[in-house]
Amino acid sequence: MSVSTRTVPEVGSKLSSAEAELRRQAVLDAALAVISRTGDFHRASIGAIAARAHVSRATIYHHFADKQDILVALADRSTRRITEAADAWDPLPRARTGGSGPDELRSMEAELRRMIDTRIEKILSVIASNADSVRLLVQLARGDDQRLDAAVRRLDDHIVGILGQDIRAAISYGWARPCDPEAVARFLLGGIEKLVVGALGHESVELDIGALVREIGAMVFSALAHPDLRGSSAE
Repeated sequence: MSVSTRTVPEVGSKLSSAEAELRRQAVLDAALAVISRTGDFHRASIGAIAARAHVSRATIYHHFADKQDILVALADRSTRRITEAADAWDPLPRARTGGSGPDELRSMEAELRRMIDTRIEKILSVIASNADSVRLLVQLARGDDQRLDAAVRRLDDHIVGILGQDIRAAISYGWARPCDPEAVARFLLGGIEKLVVGALGHESVELDIGALVREIGAMVFSALAHPDLRGSSAE
């Protein structure tokens, strides 16, 4: 993730609301860069964050109470970016009617596969483009700050809600087998998170999104597809 090093106005200058928000975001960018460099947010000092952002410590304390407050803001920003990407997912296509012959089943199978692959690709892409933020969320999830735990939990609940809604729709269309949508959604999300976090734990490892989409998509399709659709692939 690229981090801006543009100098931002100091406390005491007259700022518009847009300029004040720009300064706040610059501090957060600097904090994320320092945390990523040190590999541990506990070792990221306010002084180092101020130096990276080209502002004084007073400027940082004007926007944040302490370093923990910065971490909470970073967690909130990271979860917001990922949930916004999830909210931008394409809606499911409308279920087609008019028969259940081989051609119709193959069409339904193709639509289910496309839906699954599209959703996996989008969430993997936003994770890859915010890799430093995701690493931070993983670190924060191991802490004992309830505010940070809440941010991570909100993210999981939001994604599970979207996936569950999609699974329910797929069931109603006859694409997916009857199941507990929320349980399946949590299982799928947990598996994707575990896989991606494992890769992000090694900074030298590049995420092969195309390969992951193929592998995860195939597993999800096999687990969710209605038996009639799985049978159509062999015809």
